[in-house]
Amino acid sequence: MTSIINSSNANSALINTINASESKYNPSIYSTKRIAPAAATTYVTTSKSSGSVGANQTMVFDLMKYGIAQQMLLVYSKTATANDLTLHAYDFLDVIDRIELLSSSKVIDTLTRYDLLAQFSDLDSSQFHIVNNSCIKGRTAAASSQQIVVPLVFGFFKDINTNLNLQFNEPMSVRVRWGSNLLQNSAGTNVALPESEVYLKLRYKAYNESDFSEILTENYNEPELNQMSTGFYMENATTVAFTQAPGAGAVTKSYPLTGPGIKVELKNTDCVNNFYITFKQTTSYASATSANHNPLKIKRVRFTASGQEIFDLKGVELFYSKLCVNGFSILTNELSDINNVCKIQTGYWEYSGGGTQSNTLSLRELNNPIIEIWPDDIALPANDAANPAKTYSYEAVVSEEAVKIYSTTSAVGRVQVSLSN
Repeated sequence: MTSIINSSNANSALINTINASESKYNPSIYSTKRIAPAAATTYVTTSKSSGSVGANQTMVFDLMKYGIAQQMLLVYSKTATANDLTLHAYDFLDVIDRIELLSSSKVIDTLTRYDLLAQFSDLDSSQFHIVNNSCIKGRTAAASSQQIVVPLVFGFFKDINTNLNLQFNEPMSVRVRWGSNLLQNSAGTNVALPESEVYLKLRYKAYNESDFSEILTENYNEPELNQMSTGFYMENATTVAFTQAPGAGAVTKSYPLTGPGIKVELKNTDCVNNFYITFKQTTSYASATSANHNPLKIKRVRFTASGQEIFDLKGVELFYSKLCVNGFSILTNELSDINNVCKIQTGYWEYSGGGTQSNTLSLRELNNPIIEIWPDDIALPANDAANPAKTYSYEAVVSEEAVKIYSTTSAVGRVQVSLSN
């Protein structure tokens, strides 16, 4: 039965050409794939070393030398001090300002709240489902305490080959800077964030003595170990504001596509893999708390530099900017406004949700690089005549995921950025 197919194939010029190629291999020829040595894995709770919970305050966690860090989670809880614990979606944007990774007290990588939002917008549906349930989605008042888990995926955690060897490196730590509105909920009141319920949860991998000795010999037999990874850089936000006078009725503010958009000037000079664009309300009026959190819809994004247009997509075209190697694109979640975070991608995904380094764009010699955005129509509510004028503020933010070369000094295990542009 199969012979007629093989006979037909034997007369095909295309198949004969492919079979003569040096790239041909037979997957049915058995060979043992590469395997990793057996190792012990464990989750360890790391409590704070110093600092406190408070608006614009910092808290430091010293990382323990238990092995190679594979995963890092920031865990905290919001607790009701009265009856209301309803939390809007994206509440973590109020709680966290930035999270820094330090080696010997020197910052080597940073994740701002907008960087976290950018990362979450880049997940496939299965990964997003976990983050949404543990971190993003709104919470009801059914429970007196709500636990939030924020995955901290610094560039080192994106590849098994670059995971931090905390057993060898100089002392490393994580510093959390809390946001200015960290105790906000749907009513803006009646919430506590107990320090006793704030901690890091790390997954460690530890090899036996002989395998760990091989790691030390192979990685640190030269003066320094160089590793390619990624890190985020957040450009200065561009702010726009609209004022509603007392007694003013509801009004819609629009940015016509034929006119100028909101411009964000890029000051970074690194080699950037991906640009993430967020437009978000920042007003703290009680009537606008829901809109404070959600990334708002963007209808056009344009990137220009040195007098040339590099990127210009509008409407649903923007959904196709996350290019996969098979020629199609990916949408994180059709029902979530996380898709309002737009992306300019210089390379492509090797598979759904990630892949190897495929391309980058150096901003070093580009003249006047600007990302221009056109937000969707902005609806301002009516202002009661008895109230003072209200100003509604919005900000356009560009987060950049840049490629970096990190070096680890073999003599002392100090990690630092050695090259980024």
